[in-house]
Amino acid sequence: MRDNGDSQERKNGGLGIFIMFILILFLLAGAAGAFYGSLIQEKPKDLSDTTVTSFDLTEESKTAHKTVDDVLLLKRENWQLRDTGRKQHHDQLEISGADVLWTDREVAVGVPVTTELEGASLWVQEHLRNTDVVFINEEESEWNGMDAWRLNLGIAVKSGKDTERKFITDTVYFFHHGNLTNRDRDIPKIPKEAKRSEDEKDKTNQVEN
Repeated sequence: MRDNGDSQERKNGGLGIFIMFILILFLLAGAAGAFYGSLIQEKPKDLSDTTVTSFDLTEESKTAHKTVDDVLLLKRENWQLRDTGRKQHHDQLEISGADVLWTDREVAVGVPVTTELEGASLWVQEHLRNTDVVFINEEESEWNGMDAWRLNLGIAVKSGKDTERKFITDTVYFFHHGNLTNRDRDIPKIPKEAKRSEDEKDKTNQVEN
């Protein structure tokens, strides 16, 4: 009977050691995965780094496209969206000569005739305020021969200690679509005084040029 008890104890002890060994292996595997994951994780991009010959910003561009889409789709019941497709864009940095690669696209947004085009642009900017998408510029424009308002959005990339460079990833054209009947209730109105001052500034610039 004693031999049987000793045998059972040895079996239990061996099973405990085996389980402990498996747990240690799992822990080591997890630690190794985290370690190698940190090694392959790309360091933050800095365009002033002269040791880099090419900067790939396509992933940042895709994130910007999706963020803009998420905001525009909040108005899917009021607006009509048309993505004209994405294309690869590249530029060369003047100082280092490094190539910069990113993607840009155009999005045409039809809004009801009762919606101010500039107001629609301001609404989008407000909803992008707490995202990584940055405002670059906006102005009166045309889209397919129609009056439009163009909003340029993009990404900002570090370029030195306290500076950054912006790249346009999304050009959004707002135009009036006669078949859209759902009224926008939350689009800001542009004061006539603001419009008048903008018109006067444009005229002044034309005279100076």
